Amino acid sequence: MHYRLFIALLMCTGLCKAHGQEFVQHHVPNDSLSPLTPMVRPLPNGDLWVAWGSWDTRTNPWGSSLHLRKYDAAGQLLASNDLRLPLEAPPLWMAGIAVLPDGGLVLAGRAAWKALFMRVDVNAQLVVAQRYTLNGNERFDDVAVAADGMPTLVGSCSVGTDKWPWVVRTDPNGAVQAAWSDRFVGVAGMHLEIRNTADGGALLLGQHVSGNAFSDMHVLKMDSLGQVEWGRLFTGPKLWPREAVQRPDGGWAVMAGQQVQDSITYGAPVLFPLAADGTVGSNTRLWAAPVGSTYQLANSMGQWQDGSLLVCAGVNNLYGSALITIDSSGVVAPWARSVSDTALVVRAHALPLDDGDLLLYGDRNGPVMNEYTPLIARWDTANAFPCGSGTVPVFTDSIVHGLSTMLEHILLNPVVEDFTAQLLPDTITWTVSDPCALGTGIIQSPSSEEDLIPYPNPAGDRLQVAGLSSMDDLLLLDAQGKMVQRWTPPFPDVLELSSVPDGLYLLRAATGAVVRSARVVVVR
Repeated sequence: MHYRLFIALLMCTGLCKAHGQEFVQHHVPNDSLSPLTPMVRPLPNGDLWVAWGSWDTRTNPWGSSLHLRKYDAAGQLLASNDLRLPLEAPPLWMAGIAVLPDGGLVLAGRAAWKALFMRVDVNAQLVVAQRYTLNGNERFDDVAVAADGMPTLVGSCSVGTDKWPWVVRTDPNGAVQAAWSDRFVGVAGMHLEIRNTADGGALLLGQHVSGNAFSDMHVLKMDSLGQVEWGRLFTGPKLWPREAVQRPDGGWAVMAGQQVQDSITYGAPVLFPLAADGTVGSNTRLWAAPVGSTYQLANSMGQWQDGSLLVCAGVNNLYGSALITIDSSGVVAPWARSVSDTALVVRAHALPLDDGDLLLYGDRNGPVMNEYTPLIARWDTANAFPCGSGTVPVFTDSIVHGLSTMLEHILLNPVVEDFTAQLLPDTITWTVSDPCALGTGIIQSPSSEEDLIPYPNPAGDRLQVAGLSSMDDLLLLDAQGKMVQRWTPPFPDVLELSSVPDGLYLLRAATGAVVRSARVVVVR
């Protein structure tokens, strides 16, 4: 059976708010996809980077590709690129992404047992690809870019039979400036996340292993020179870090998953407050009903501008996600928004945006084994959830853990391999579908002159549009962001669409910095 990959982006309309505009991009050929969440990063101007990797198991089990997309805040495609990697084992595994000061990207991961660094420019074009190794089993799990544009990559390296956490600082083109391991004495493990701090340093989150099993979690605070200011090793019970956000008081909220049954998929979210000096406060474990099983997978955590936190957790054995709110003082809301396994997303991650919108991203299980559907949605929380949701009660408790601070600092000297020339363009095409079955019978509610209102909608050969007052330009865009038609003042009373194929389109009107947009479906 063919494998399929869908990417969904819910487009926001107007200058600062979204109205549940959706489209789906269908990836052809139908490659199977690695079971990793698509990586997303918003830019200061509202644009959005999306990156994901795929494995072409139909032709070779070690064939893989990297896919890059850049959208504006309304979902219009600005740049794209698809690259094929060499046929190597194991194939591409992407894990981290960071935005450079010029608007380009640094990506981190692993390919062929070597840690991977890639840089692309603002147009999604490859600049450089480098790999790093010590003993042949290295990887990068995350990357952060400092204000001066210098990347810091974290992950794990092999030293003898042990796996050590390592840090590699490079220039923007991947040339190593320094590499080292700060490890807790006698404990093997890895760094999994790195987050920039307000003082120019970084916070590192990591995992420790005993034999083939994971056990403890660590948090390290580095200064701007990479020196450890403090470190905390949380000993048991079976914790793994997921996210950290810096609080307005300079401290941190750290979210981890805690294994609560023998399977790693049974892990409840646990929040640990840390003061700026590393002092650990009382933790809170979160349970979002229904809890017929103990499945409560920790997915993500983000922070609104008012200091409140939003935790997203998988619930009920991969059949949906729950969004849990914690106010700025640490009080957990008694009810969570529950998103079932619908056409929107399962295993969702939630990222609060500066304008109040919410960016949801994650993947869904496909109809056949090992088929995954990465999907991204932008949602204005003042409106109804695009594909429906409900509420469930939230329960809290706490866990007991120990702490250790015994660290050692070891310098490393990785071998660097430039394999930029081995990444080749990968040609794919895209068709369009709708994630929430909204392609027919769209109902537009009455609105003010500030909204763009097409009618009738769905449309046939002709369309009228309200809300064009003072607009200087009107575009009809297809779901890939390509212009189909354009009108300028004086706008006609009726837009002729007889030459436009059936499908889902975006009307986009603009004047200066003001943008109005609305979805329209053409059906005959």
